[in-house]
Amino acid sequence: MAGFSKLYVIGGLGGFQGADGVNPILMQIWVGDGGRQWLEPHYFDRSIKQLGSIKTIIPERPDDPRSLLDACIAFFPKHFEQCPSLAEVALLLEDATHLDFDLDKPSIPVIWRKLREEARPYFNLLHIFEAGLRPVVIQEESSK
Repeated sequence: MAGFSKLYVIGGLGGFQGADGVNPILMQIWVGDGGRQWLEPHYFDRSIKQLGSIKTIIPERPDDPRSLLDACIAFFPKHFEQCPSLAEVALLLEDATHLDFDLDKPSIPVIWRKLREEARPYFNLLHIFEAGLRPVVIQEESSK
């Protein structure tokens, strides 16, 4: 059975961060678990565009510490536009619909590693909250 296990909320950029530090919410990254883990974006700010046509990222292993950085680069490249390697990566991935760091490593541009290094300082500026997802059990009220 596959389903979502957690999500990341990204927001609070541009000076105003609201009382919780993440408002206004720009986007969410949902983490799904099944045969393999995957990440996918859900945008509140419709002006944000992903890198090429990338819809999903599959990390090298579940809960890989680099997966959130990779997802932010792929799903919110505008935030990383100062990275010198981004333009080359965007050109190399213009037709890609997913990045599979697990079973399809040869399709990941070699320069992605350099982009990760360049992106780290910008990634550290993001306001990110994490939420675990679990089902809510709704019970009927007993009538008296």
